[in-house]
Amino acid sequence: MTGISVQVALPLPLQQTFTYSIPDLLRDEIEPGSSLLVPFRGREMTGFAVEVNTGKVDGAPGKLRDVIEVVDRGPLFPGDLFAVTRWMAEYYQCGWGEVLAAAVPEKGARRRKRDLDVEGVPIPDELQAAEEYPSVTLTGQQEEILAPLLSALDEQTWLTAVLHGVTASGKTAVYEQLVARALEHDRSAIVLVPEISITPQIVSLFRSRFGDQVALFHSRLKPRDRYVQWRRVLSGEARVVIGPRSAVLAPVRDLGVIVVDEEHEPSYKQAEPAPRYHARDVAVMRAREAGALCVLGSATPSAESYHNALEGKYLLLEMPDRVGSRPQPTIELIDMASEQHERRYEGTVIFSRRLEAAIEERLGRGEQTILFLNRRGFSPAITCKDCGEAEECLNCSVAMTYHSREGALICHYCGERKPPPLICPSCGSEHLSHQGLGTQRVESALLKRFPDARVLRMDSDTTRKRGSHGDLYRQFASGEGNILLGTQMVAKGFHFPGVTLVGVISADAELHFPDFRANERTFQLIMQVAGRAGRGDEPGEVVVQSYACDNPGIRHAATDDYRGFMTSEISSRRTLGYPPYGRMIRILLKGREEAAVLKTGRDVVRRLSAVVPESVSVLGPAPAPLYRLNRWYRVHFFLRGPSALTLRKCVESSGIDALSRKNVHIAVDVDPVDML
Repeated sequence: MTGISVQVALPLPLQQTFTYSIPDLLRDEIEPGSSLLVPFRGREMTGFAVEVNTGKVDGAPGKLRDVIEVVDRGPLFPGDLFAVTRWMAEYYQCGWGEVLAAAVPEKGARRRKRDLDVEGVPIPDELQAAEEYPSVTLTGQQEEILAPLLSALDEQTWLTAVLHGVTASGKTAVYEQLVARALEHDRSAIVLVPEISITPQIVSLFRSRFGDQVALFHSRLKPRDRYVQWRRVLSGEARVVIGPRSAVLAPVRDLGVIVVDEEHEPSYKQAEPAPRYHARDVAVMRAREAGALCVLGSATPSAESYHNALEGKYLLLEMPDRVGSRPQPTIELIDMASEQHERRYEGTVIFSRRLEAAIEERLGRGEQTILFLNRRGFSPAITCKDCGEAEECLNCSVAMTYHSREGALICHYCGERKPPPLICPSCGSEHLSHQGLGTQRVESALLKRFPDARVLRMDSDTTRKRGSHGDLYRQFASGEGNILLGTQMVAKGFHFPGVTLVGVISADAELHFPDFRANERTFQLIMQVAGRAGRGDEPGEVVVQSYACDNPGIRHAATDDYRGFMTSEISSRRTLGYPPYGRMIRILLKGREEAAVLKTGRDVVRRLSAVVPESVSVLGPAPAPLYRLNRWYRVHFFLRGPSALTLRKCVESSGIDALSRKNVHIAVDVDPVDML
């Protein structure tokens, strides 16, 4: 049969594409990168044209079904992005259509042309106005760092650099110069940030310099707003994109530079749904495709990036000094085990005597304080003193968190709520106690101890409303609050010159996760939040409270010793075969029926064991740390081996995708970050 057909990638967990016939009326409207409405198994789906075929078409006459409609002629993907999405599908073991759909906002991927009227849509609040920022005179350190980066930009050659700069060393000014140079060459830029909470500050800075050329991407934008921003980028109206991980898939044309700020952050890895990509690694590959510069910036680079730099795969650039020769904050480690023993008759000690005195000192001098605790809520659990039982969520195998303002126990995973018990549901005892700390409980204790303090709290509970991150940031920056208490949202990116004290309420929370990166994350969190202190004219002080002062991550953080920590950490990873010396794939099975999940887990391991070479280890199956989550039973296991290619071939040749059924879902996570 002769004619014109098109290969369409559908947003399904399938490696294959599907062939459709192009009706005569649509022949001039379809090209690779167009979005199309097509029939598929009794329903209509939006997919993406990946190849147009002319001439002979495989299949009997009349067997191919016609494309129904062109949703968007496009092309929706610049050449470098189109190539990277293909690589992502292969590397992350997912469907090409799933990746392409992730790169197009819902308004553009699933609605027809008649629904795409976006005229009169207001600009998002974050882009409405920008503060005025004074022009910055670069330091000698910044100019030295910029030289090889600007050279790569001028020559339009691919280069990946790890920018290891201490907090307040002026990395953002370096990013700004790189973006400006890219625009001078009529090229575009992407700046990735790990948290939505950081976005208002960096957007304001870049808007003051680059005006309407800046576009904002993040998940909390209204669907219509997000679609408008995406259209501005696709049309070339906006040449600078700022946002969290999904911004790496922005349709910028003539890409010149990608910056990944705080590149070590785990939030750059997508967990659910597919594609389960790591934005840092996608940024490197996209820069390679575009012949662009990729800068991975951090005060605490990840073990993987640092190792690649030491091995010569990336260029290592270091900024050891703060702007203005400001000293690094002093860090004091408080042994809370000793403190709690000395004050055992006071109950749970939240603030050490040293931290209390330091807070009081700052309040008296009119200076600001940031307090960090990576756990929201009033207390992690209400526990029975007699039998030790804690109230668990009926849907999830986790203890429910007590929130005092809501007067309820809340599951942080599925959102289930219930009133706190008056008696223990297991033994009937009335002797119940609040165990552990949450941000609400610390806030209550702060106001009791320092009644005149103006406390602002930044966590998932206080930032649910759109724009609340920016509101809290502006309130603290203007001096409306003198103590900012929060979770990891306050640990990175913020620049508050008035902050001279940082208190880490409990440095140990990350250590209790079943994760080989636990020490690294603990070290990074302490160093990041410590960097918020002393960024103005007055020196900074950091008080770190811990029950595990001998832990390598905490010990090295207390002495500001990044190299010492990484040398020790990478050495232990080499011994155990963990990244960066080995690679891993996590396979997670989940279903409503426990027996079916366990049986499928055994079947998967049996198939994998038949094909893995001696260099690959199969670890598991085992119950996931969160074994029951929102009424799904979860079992996982890991493949560990010398290369990602070897592991992916094992998964492909095992045929385990055939074991995925309606009652058991199988998810393949390449280079996993989430171990729960």
